[in-house]
Amino acid sequence: MTLYIETLSGKKFLSRILFHAFIEKLSSNPVKTHYYIEASHRAKMVVRILGKIFGLQFEELEFELRNIKDDFGELIRLRIHRLDLFKFQAKLLDSNEFKTFSNPEWLKNSSYDFILKGLMKGSINEENSISRSLFIIEVVAWHIKKNGEENCKLFFENRPWWKIYIAHAEKLGIVLKPISLINEDPSLQSYMIEKLKQFPRFFSFLKYLKNYTYLRVKDEYNRNVEATIFKENIQNNKTSKIFVFGRGDLNLTNNGHHSDFFWVFNSPILTKNILYQHASQEEKNKLKKYGFSIINNAIGNTRTYKINKIEIPTIKKLYKTEGKKISELIKSYNANKSYWAQFFHEQGVQVYFTWYKYDHMHMAIADAAKEVGGIFAVWQMAFDGFKTIDTKTRAHLAFNFSSWSIEIGKKSQSSIDYNIISGYPKDYAAPLLKAEARKLRSKLESNGARKIVFAIDENSLDDERWHTGHILQQENYYHILEKVLETPWLGVVFKPKVAKTLRTRLGDVATLLTKAEKTGRCYVFQASGRHTTMASPLVAGLSADVCIHGHLSAGTAALECALEKLPTLLIDREGAPSSKFYELPKGKVIFKDWPEALDAVMEHFQSEKGIPGFGDWTSIIDELDPFRDGKAAYRMGNYLNQLISGFEKGLDRKAILENAAEIYAKEWGSDKIVIA
Repeated sequence: MTLYIETLSGKKFLSRILFHAFIEKLSSNPVKTHYYIEASHRAKMVVRILGKIFGLQFEELEFELRNIKDDFGELIRLRIHRLDLFKFQAKLLDSNEFKTFSNPEWLKNSSYDFILKGLMKGSINEENSISRSLFIIEVVAWHIKKNGEENCKLFFENRPWWKIYIAHAEKLGIVLKPISLINEDPSLQSYMIEKLKQFPRFFSFLKYLKNYTYLRVKDEYNRNVEATIFKENIQNNKTSKIFVFGRGDLNLTNNGHHSDFFWVFNSPILTKNILYQHASQEEKNKLKKYGFSIINNAIGNTRTYKINKIEIPTIKKLYKTEGKKISELIKSYNANKSYWAQFFHEQGVQVYFTWYKYDHMHMAIADAAKEVGGIFAVWQMAFDGFKTIDTKTRAHLAFNFSSWSIEIGKKSQSSIDYNIISGYPKDYAAPLLKAEARKLRSKLESNGARKIVFAIDENSLDDERWHTGHILQQENYYHILEKVLETPWLGVVFKPKVAKTLRTRLGDVATLLTKAEKTGRCYVFQASGRHTTMASPLVAGLSADVCIHGHLSAGTAALECALEKLPTLLIDREGAPSSKFYELPKGKVIFKDWPEALDAVMEHFQSEKGIPGFGDWTSIIDELDPFRDGKAAYRMGNYLNQLISGFEKGLDRKAILENAAEIYAKEWGSDKIVIA
């Protein structure tokens, strides 16, 4: 029976692994090679030396996340967040370990969901997350199947909810062997970060100091900012305000490109009612010029707001690791709720408005807002083609693309008091971008391009074991660039998700990109915000004849183009068969890889009338956005303005929410609001 080791160290090898490997060697059918996933340099040396002495062979298990799929062709990473984590959560809730610490008081606010999402949070590239743990088990199952074996032993770090992992592994032919009590904080840095997050004021201050050191070099931001950390904007707390947690897109021009203020530009709301964090002197000056209320990134509270806290359970020896996890989450909930309640009180914030719903922290913020008489609102930034545990949301108000999006949210176990159907939020942008798109197209046409493709990518990380990696992104560029270089009448436009690191991540393909750019028929949008590229995907789509998204499992940028009736294709290389997008026609919208998609594109371009229905989303578009009238941002901004107006009139939050919903229903239809 083959042995697999999650994390190999010299001590673990000598105390646990060597004995089992030697016994296996003496069996009637010994295996030649055993595998480890992670190992220290010292461990590799110890294994190499002792392996030769005892005739044992240990190798690093080689795998790439993009190749780990189930029998239905679904990428295991996607399935874990779509299905497996929900199953794990159900078993966790039914376990004695959880029931021992569970408290009925948790159900009176968001703390129950805060704890659950806190336990389930984390992507596969995060050590010690449940999704990472499940993925490792799946990788081992994939490998034994690949080698024609039926079972194996996996030496796995003993972690909370151990019995659930044992049952899951057994179904896959894997016997789990605990190595040691899990080192829940694998590095001093991650340990300190998790501990500091329990003290939000201090953590916020430290983040500011880190950013300040960088920005001082970059922006010469050295004008006594330290003296204002705990003072700035407090004197302006009498104005009712919406605190905006943005994406770092500080674009203050209504030009159709990414901006944290797109809903402000397109509605009657006043900038003085918007509170925004700046990260540099340049940002501060811009915001002040346009009349925004501002605050720096490290604003802290000088006092602690008295809140209704959740009682921290007594940790029982029998379930110590589980109890520790739950206790840490409750401490985090109490601390964050207190911090944000004081923040709202000091800064005169009545509404917290965000796009970020992907971790549990937003639930503590929502409870803080409610406790001080405020409202927590979230807007849908990305299209979710299937349920995922990551998108589970607790909010008082949510702006959604459509009723279909609301249903997906419910399946993801979201709880929203007022679900508002407002349409795709960036649908106002097309008229503002058409002149820029025409100019870009003319530029490519002047160099010989008669047909143009817009290629859409995603971001990537270095370690391809825990992320789909750079190779998948390189494919988004390589195939179309080759086609452009061999076809003198073909052009291409790229709007990278993250332009800052693009050429590094492309590796050798970057040379091909430079070569294509020299033809004058290839253009790459470069300007970036704090994190991502500023350009709207729509400006690239409007300049092209066909749009191609290389990642069906994502697809928001593709949806934006399809809503403008631009021919738009989706390539599913990862494997997301459960996506809503699979209701679109294969061979006309859905393709399995870049070569297949480009063959169809070339046939479409070279046919006299093109391929009928090519890139056409008509069959599902009504379900994805029932409006498509360019007024989604107006609806959002106007709704938020109604909330602020209510607060300025002195109404309580309950009346404000009811009145705003009633006004919206009268204007846009009662079917456009779903009240819990």
